[in-house]
Amino acid sequence: MNVVDQATALSVEPLDVSVSSVGDVAVFRCQLDGVPTPHTQWYRDSDLIAAAAAAAADDDDDHYIHHSDNGLSVLEVHALTDDDAGYFRCQASNGVKESVLSRSARLSFNATPSPMNRCM
Repeated sequence: MNVVDQATALSVEPLDVSVSSVGDVAVFRCQLDGVPTPHTQWYRDSDLIAAAAAAAADDDDDHYIHHSDNGLSVLEVHALTDDDAGYFRCQASNGVKESVLSRSARLSFNATPSPMNRCM
């Protein structure tokens, strides 16, 4: 049976994530279809933060962890700080056609209500 190359397509896009507090973990997912299996890169705002090869080679940086399996690309952002708030997206390509860019998923922190001021 001959396998025909298929251009990369996104079947699941990353969703917005809202976390409770600094130090939490945020997880973003992209499901990609295509033959051969697409390679993915993740961006925060316009900055490249994780690519499969770089994530595997850089064991010292565990803030961003990227792993892929059968077209599912997962980005974990560990030990969140206020500086991590922003927009995340994945870009994928398998060399058949132009790369595909996902929607931007927003990472935000839940607003914690401040205690009520009481006058005595």
